[in-house]
Amino acid sequence: MPEQETHRTILLVEDDPDIRDGIADILRGAGKTVVEAEDGQDALDKLEQVDRPCLILLDLRMPRMDGFEFLRRLNEHPDAPDFPVLVLSAHASVDAAQHYPGVLGTLRKPFPISSLLSWVDGHC
Repeated sequence: MPEQETHRTILLVEDDPDIRDGIADILRGAGKTVVEAEDGQDALDKLEQVDRPCLILLDLRMPRMDGFEFLRRLNEHPDAPDFPVLVLSAHASVDAAQHYPGVLGTLRKPFPISSLLSWVDGHC
């Protein structure tokens, strides 16, 4: 779809600054635009400020608003069907996230960079 080609922004939701910076650097090196959020609330705020992302990369275990609460709130957004989500987490509950609308899949941390880039290339 030509419309999807115009949406190259990835929303990266990760509370650990080292992990967030590392993933963002890799994605930017692959030519992607990355908007970073430190938790679910920050991510919801950023969704109101940026163009629709082609993919949301979501950690589950975060302070203030975790990934599960973010997914519940995201489902209430008027554009919810347009927000594909890939969950990135080391937590045992990562598989439970697949039951939320919009979640395309999960990558268990630590994951190979090639797996992340395959997901990103397939959606952005």
